[in-house]
Amino acid sequence: MKGDLYFTDSAAKKVWFVPRNGKPRVVDDGIEYPNGVLFSPDQTLLYVSDYAGQLSWTFQIQPDGSLTHKQRYFYVHMPDAATKSSADGMTVDTAGSVYIATALGVQVFDQIGKCHAIIPAPLRAPLSSVKFGGRDLDELYITNGDKVFKRKTKVKGVVSWRAPIKPSPPRL
Repeated sequence: MKGDLYFTDSAAKKVWFVPRNGKPRVVDDGIEYPNGVLFSPDQTLLYVSDYAGQLSWTFQIQPDGSLTHKQRYFYVHMPDAATKSSADGMTVDTAGSVYIATALGVQVFDQIGKCHAIIPAPLRAPLSSVKFGGRDLDELYITNGDKVFKRKTKVKGVVSWRAPIKPSPPRL
C-alpha cells in the first residue's frame, strides 16, 4: 500500500508497520508465532499466518497503517498428532482466495475463511512459501524443502504493489 511495509517478528510475537516516510512501529503483539503477512486483493485487510497456532488472523488496515478488528479467520488443518500448523508463506488470487503453505500442503481458503482444498506437497519436506508468478500471474510456485515447484492454474494471482482489486462478493 503506497510503499508502506508490514512484517512479522516471530520470536517477539509482533507485527510491525513501516510507513514509507515514517518511523517503524508495532501494530500487533500476542499472536503465538506470527510468520507471514499478506494484503487482501483490495488492500483493506492484512492477513497474518500463525506458524504455531491452528488459526491464522485477519485485521482491518486503517489509513494511518494501524490494525483494528483482529480476528481469528483461517482454520488451518494439521497432520494427526501435530502440535503446530506450520502456517507460513501466503498468497492471494483475484477472486480473494488465500493460499497458505502448511505442514499438510498448500491450503486454499475462500473469502469467508473456509478451506476448500489442500494441495499436497510434492516432497516429504516442509513447505515454506507459496506465490503466484509467471507472465500472467497464473503459475503457483511453492518452496518445498530445498526445491521450488510450479503449477499452472486457472486463476490469477495478485501483486500488492499494483492497484487494489475488488473481488466479486463471496458465493455463499
